[in-house]
Amino acid sequence: MVAIKDYCSGRAAQMVKTTIELMDASDKSLKETGLGQAIQAESAKVSPKKITPAHAIELITNAEHLAIGERTCRALQPDMPLTEAVFLDELALALVEAGKARAATREEAVENINKYSKKPIIASIVAGRYLEICPSWPKGCLFWNMEKHGLKCIARRAE
Repeated sequence: MVAIKDYCSGRAAQMVKTTIELMDASDKSLKETGLGQAIQAESAKVSPKKITPAHAIELITNAEHLAIGERTCRALQPDMPLTEAVFLDELALALVEAGKARAATREEAVENINKYSKKPIIASIVAGRYLEICPSWPKGCLFWNMEKHGLKCIARRAE
């Protein structure tokens, strides 16, 4: 399981960076490889799922604490266009305290989702709950790159 401290310390970003580098070293499917199976097992811990803007707003509405900050994948690839993730509850509090996100109101968090609603929105589990809502940039996203390498990891939610 990915822990909140992994986000605050930068360990989560380093794990993403290493995984993207390993995948980029291969120009073929990783589906039947030991590396691919290991990457899939790790991604299963965060259970990424593609959600609609309406579902993202529902998660925001049900959260007690909110923060907005740079996507983990973008922090590793600053030349990628900016979209910002919304962090919920204890992850939001911890990232604000660590200086990696800014506290947000519900209105600001909803506005952020609406601003980037044309991007695929991915919700991820951190510390056992869906606490990260990311308007992803597929070219630079760990999960979309996994899919490109034959590693299905993104659940598609039917709504």
